[in-house]
Amino acid sequence: MEEQYTVYIRTDAAGRIVEINSSAFLADTAGWTAIDEGYGDKYHHAQGNYFALPLYGPDGCANYKLANGTPALRTEAEKTAEIAARPAPEPTQLDRVEAQIAYTAMITDTMLEV
Repeated sequence: MEEQYTVYIRTDAAGRIVEINSSAFLADTAGWTAIDEGYGDKYHHAQGNYFALPLYGPDGCANYKLANGTPALRTEAEKTAEIAARPAPEPTQLDRVEAQIAYTAMITDTMLEV
């Protein structure tokens, strides 16, 4: 007889699904929420088989959320708002060098005009 597995998810503070796993691989389910159970790879290897899309899109946004106890796809508006709320990235070393070059060119031009 085939073993039945429970699918668990973990969400962040905003309710976005950030992890998914199966009872086959979780020794401790504290902090996890059971969302489904069944037989076969969809349930046994939930990480890659349960949802149609990966947990995260190429933009780094979670594709799913927990809504009223049920997994649901996040809307493009939700993802756009998440991206807009992200802090600006720190400048890279190249950005700093380019800024220094631009500043030096500006100061040099100013000094030549005097």
